Amino acid sequence: MRNEHVYNSVKAIVSRLDELIQGGKLKAGIPRKLANTFDKHVDDHGGSVRLACVFFVSYILQDSDWDFASVPVGIRGKFGDKLLSSELSQRHVMFHKNITAFGENLGWKGNVRNFDMTSDTRFKSFVGNLKQLSKRDRKLLFEHVCWRLLESRHVRQALPPLPNDYLTYSRSLNLCESLLGLPSEGHVQQFLIASFLLIHRARFGHHIMTHHPHASDKYNGTCGDIEEFRDELLVAAYEVTVRDDWKNRLPDFRKKMQQGKLKRYVIFAANVNNSGDLFPAANLVKFTEGLEFDLAIVDVRDFCAVFCAELSAEELIKVVNQTYAFLQEPSLCGRSDLIDAYRDATARWVDDLA
Repeated sequence: MRNEHVYNSVKAIVSRLDELIQGGKLKAGIPRKLANTFDKHVDDHGGSVRLACVFFVSYILQDSDWDFASVPVGIRGKFGDKLLSSELSQRHVMFHKNITAFGENLGWKGNVRNFDMTSDTRFKSFVGNLKQLSKRDRKLLFEHVCWRLLESRHVRQALPPLPNDYLTYSRSLNLCESLLGLPSEGHVQQFLIASFLLIHRARFGHHIMTHHPHASDKYNGTCGDIEEFRDELLVAAYEVTVRDDWKNRLPDFRKKMQQGKLKRYVIFAANVNNSGDLFPAANLVKFTEGLEFDLAIVDVRDFCAVFCAELSAEELIKVVNQTYAFLQEPSLCGRSDLIDAYRDATARWVDDLA
């Protein structure tokens, strides 16, 4: 039977890290003295001590009865140290130096109640300092720890920093068409569009959030597959689909637009230009005129064609690599088959130019 405090501590770390990966902000600035409570202790230690300290910063927020001396029961195993190590490694975090089970490495075997951290030189000063912190400072330290995990990430890239003449308009569009053609159940298509928007809208200080392609917007409270924010204000929402059944969901799009207090809702769909209902524009007028809301329906390829013309070579490389990063995120995808297929497609494109 798992210790819920241990399990929830791990999940809290992973959940907050995912929020930060997606562009979330810290809840406050962290005073240097408070940050040093963690930093100065862990920076000279190996991965197991470092990750154990990460865990304890989270654990004090989950178990108010912890005595700062005992090793929590259940810290070892698939709901504790192994789970935390695995989740961080999947997110390309390097902070813990890819150790797989900090509890076992630290010698916490058998009955963990026999261990006293206040007499363990690896943790004595750290847990003593944690004990002295106020509840507010403990929460702030948790934020700092999650940021330390974030800034240690090293995400593999699909494209190297190629010469600019590799990324001409036609070559860039050719690459996009290859990527859009990958069978991916909509993952590549959504993430490619999200990446174009992310890189382009950064010019204006806007922030782009995307979500798991198979997640329910109703369940996660979002207004679309991709959302665009100016500061904290939602300014646009986008749906991305490679299926034709989106036409049956028009009332849902209206609800999402109203939920987000938006003036227009945008759908990026496949094969728009091959649909007699939607192309040419005169037919699109007939399709949308009875909807009672402003619905933009854009062909995915047309979107990519415009943005390949708009962005610089450096920005286009960022788009391709950001799409690859989205595919690698467990909270968004993490499927090895799609990651490998994307990597192969970009490698073939480079080979054709070599």
